[in-house]
Amino acid sequence: MKKSIGILLLSFFAINFVKSQDRTSNPLLLQTWKLKKLDTYIYTYETQDVFDTKNPGLKFNKNGKVIGNLSKSANGYDATEDFPNKASKFERYSGSWKKVSDSSIAIVFPSNNSMNGTFTISRLIGNELKLKKVFSADIEKKLDSIRRTKDISY
Repeated sequence: MKKSIGILLLSFFAINFVKSQDRTSNPLLLQTWKLKKLDTYIYTYETQDVFDTKNPGLKFNKNGKVIGNLSKSANGYDATEDFPNKASKFERYSGSWKKVSDSSIAIVFPSNNSMNGTFTISRLIGNELKLKKVFSADIEKKLDSIRRTKDISY
């Protein structure tokens, strides 16, 4: 009897602990990020204290919401000619994000598809975030060859 009560209590606390680990909690990610560099779908961000409306960036919230300061153009800031050379107009968009795995996240902006997709977190330290957009295998192969010719690093 005591054994079954102990197992029941242990199971109860284990289930509650697993439920409390939501799919969006990551304290290092939950910051405001300003786009510092863009190389062939590898986005390098740095932290900022205030969400700067003149620069592209993202702000991840714990509730699975994300705010993006994105270009109004159809390509967003995926187009290298839009960033950083030209003075682009940025608008604030609301979206959602979730962890797909320990090293990848999915981002969706319903009204601006420039940052929609799955991203691998290749670097996440206190002041730097590096996201690599995930594509199908054939597109990844083409992008890898471009990256090798440009000699950029992850």
